[in-house]
Amino acid sequence: MTRSLRACFALCLVFGLAGCGGDSRPLAFLDRGDRGSDVSPPPSEVEEDAAGDADDADDAAGDEAAAPAQATGNLGTTVASLGDPARPGLWLETPLVTVEMQGRVEAANGTTAEMTLLPSGGRPGSGSRISLAAMQALGLGLTDLPTLTVIADG
Repeated sequence: MTRSLRACFALCLVFGLAGCGGDSRPLAFLDRGDRGSDVSPPPSEVEEDAAGDADDADDAAGDEAAAPAQATGNLGTTVASLGDPARPGLWLETPLVTVEMQGRVEAANGTTAEMTLLPSGGRPGSGSRISLAAMQALGLGLTDLPTLTVIADG
């Protein structure tokens, strides 16, 4: 029994010390060279400014279409998840607006609710967060990821 206990202790000591020190990259031999990523980094503002004014005229029409509308009417659709349940009120944080405004949200089931539209700061196409009270007003389940139509009021 003593012999097996000593062997077990020795193995634990060997394995424990094997993890200490040594090369900080123990699996470095698996690297097969520096391969570039298939994903290119996003362009920086400096590169965009250096592109020149020739592209600005072409991009102006595209930017207006891609920019979130701040006028009245249909702003688009978004997929929403439950926001902070401790935050009271009827609200929707969405990338479809850049300033806080009043609006209406329509769910796929046909129900609508008036609420405050808050800018989320996300990129166009990113999801939105909706308040607990707004989800209940629209008759949505708390774990649902509903597609909502966002309409700005004047």
